[in-house]
Amino acid sequence: MFHELRIYHPAPGRLPDLVERIGAVMPPFFERHGFAPRLGQWIGVAGAPTPVFAWLLRWPDLERRAAAFAALGADKEWNAIRLRTNGAGEMVRRYDLRFLSSSRAGSAVAIQPAAARCGLHEVRVLPIAVGRVRQAEEALAMVDLPALAATGTTVAGVFDNLAGGATPGVTLLLGWPDFDHRRDALAAYERRPEVVQARRREREQWAGDHLLGEASSLLLEPTRYGAIDLERERT
Repeated sequence: MFHELRIYHPAPGRLPDLVERIGAVMPPFFERHGFAPRLGQWIGVAGAPTPVFAWLLRWPDLERRAAAFAALGADKEWNAIRLRTNGAGEMVRRYDLRFLSSSRAGSAVAIQPAAARCGLHEVRVLPIAVGRVRQAEEALAMVDLPALAATGTTVAGVFDNLAGGATPGVTLLLGWPDFDHRRDALAAYERRPEVVQARRREREQWAGDHLLGEASSLLLEPTRYGAIDLERERT
């Protein structure tokens, strides 16, 4: 089983059309062709580049994914709708794909179904130094994830990067009610004694370096079609 995060870059002015296409037009075709559960749908509100549309799926295996997309691509009814709704040009300029697997570090905190009530999510990608994956997993499990949860941050997902994004690296899916809560929670996380001490030990042990590199972030707001639910029916 693995997760796929699909990040679409729409043509100028077409983001609302794309939200409607994925959220309202395509679900019958997804069901027809055996697509995996769609666990969340968002629009990007900060983090380069924006605007973007992002959605998350969970697949049982690569064969199921390949068969589903092949069947969708061959569907004459869907292709007619796609051409009609595209208008004069393609609605999507390009897309980025990221394949993710559930990380062992995620067992340190309960993945929270309350994520469905978060008004703001963050896809936070953290690179890991080559040869230090085990140590980074331990730091996440013992220090960083519990510290984030203690600040009121919703930890909605913890993934190892299989392809796309930093490799080796981890992707965190975090949530808060709004921007102000995010700012305050992350500031409190950075000040927590266990986090400060862990970073100090890492600098001493790794010649000034840290186990987890500088984060890249994409801030997302759920569309009206896609409040996140990682515990939807597993395939």
